[in-house]
Amino acid sequence: MIRSQVLSLTERDYVLAARSMGASDRHIMVRHVLPRVLLLAIGVFVQATSGAILLEAALSFLGLGDPTQKSWGTMLYWAQVRGAFLTPAWLWWVLPPGLFIASSALGFALLGFSLEQRINPRLRQGR
Repeated sequence: MIRSQVLSLTERDYVLAARSMGASDRHIMVRHVLPRVLLLAIGVFVQATSGAILLEAALSFLGLGDPTQKSWGTMLYWAQVRGAFLTPAWLWWVLPPGLFIASSALGFALLGFSLEQRINPRLRQGR
């Protein structure tokens, strides 16, 4: 995704104009390409991080993770195996790991949105 964005940006008129005026590749990259690709990179990072957390928790919950490693998904797996869903113990076995998984994914999403608003001047609201 980032590569296609960079290739698209290098064919824009302002990049071609800068290149025709003798600007170096480094100058074009720093001045014209990187600021526009940075927003996309932040979005990809946030999506990959949230996806990795959710995927690890889901695989561990299904019993496909490493049982020697402690994780939120492993906690949910042992809660399901020991029947905590059928007893009042679900409040202590299921609720904390589920809340931590959801809050970490939400936290990364909010971090990405705030960084995107701080970097992109078009997203800022006027005072």
